[in-house]
Amino acid sequence: MIQGLVFGLTATKKKAAPHEDADLGRLKAELLRTAKETKGQLGLYVKHIETGSEIAVEADKIFPLASVFKLGVMVETFRQVEEGSIALDERIELEPKHFCIGEGVLQYMAPGLKPTVGDLLALMIISTDNTASEMLWKRIGLQRVNMMMRELGLAKTSIYMPYRESFLMSMGVGPFRDLTIPEAARKWKGMSDMDRMKALNETERDSAGLSVDDFRQKYERIYGLKAEKKFKQQRVYDEVFDNIGTPREIGMLLEKILKNEVVSPKASKDMLRLLMMQKDETALSYLLSPDIPVALKSGTTAASLTNAAIIFVSSTSHVVLCTFFKKIEEGSFEKALEAEAKIARLVCDHFSRLR
Repeated sequence: MIQGLVFGLTATKKKAAPHEDADLGRLKAELLRTAKETKGQLGLYVKHIETGSEIAVEADKIFPLASVFKLGVMVETFRQVEEGSIALDERIELEPKHFCIGEGVLQYMAPGLKPTVGDLLALMIISTDNTASEMLWKRIGLQRVNMMMRELGLAKTSIYMPYRESFLMSMGVGPFRDLTIPEAARKWKGMSDMDRMKALNETERDSAGLSVDDFRQKYERIYGLKAEKKFKQQRVYDEVFDNIGTPREIGMLLEKILKNEVVSPKASKDMLRLLMMQKDETALSYLLSPDIPVALKSGTTAASLTNAAIIFVSSTSHVVLCTFFKKIEEGSFEKALEAEAKIARLVCDHFSRLR
């Protein structure tokens, strides 16, 4: 095991020597070769915290975040805990308006359950529970997460769409009920933020009486048990009706958590511990040695795979790695998953050789 695990630090950026630049160039070429077999668009951001060395490939392009958006909900929740707006032991009642299909166990619980804020954070991060994120996000305020992103200087990251409403709009609930998926996508792109919030509110009102069983069955009739039907149509929807960000900005958020720049050292430590416990078969860490701690959040949609991680190479060496794929062609998802894991291994191996 790595001794003296560092949960927060203040990094000192050092200028790379010429041979280090050459080594970094070779690493970048190797990473690109690794990703080449995946039929999809790659966005990559690598930063070694202690030296400031970076690799960026389309790192400022917009990508669907999938469940990586939960990083923003987590950070804003901890910020509100620190300011006293909510408490980790506060209980939130599970109501029909919270139920969301997809990942997580809360969707199978009966209304009336009252998990704590701390419980919901654990469920949202460790098991990427969609219902838990609904409950937290609607408690802290949908707009608060985006406001925090702007305060932190993340100009391209927009986290405003709960998954329940996203799923429901893709099923014809709300303002796009009479439109095809391509028509709805085009309309959404042209809407203002205010109009989008109105659309989300309308979707929530229209689904107020929908049971989670009916929700799940309707979705499966349209898209299949594992969303295997209508791949191309669902891909169009997922690319538009999702929270968005760039590999670099999500990497910046992780770096700020590591450096205690968004919350207190204690809260940062608590967040990193949660991220180290994530259980997700699509996470990029499965080729790394079990004794290398990785704080990460991963997510998938019909045609995207997103992984955002801090690799604790040693107690004095930390790497932020954001590997995003979008527009993955049908049948190429496993290749993207394998590529992300290989990239993580190459990056970890490279920086483990640095003194």
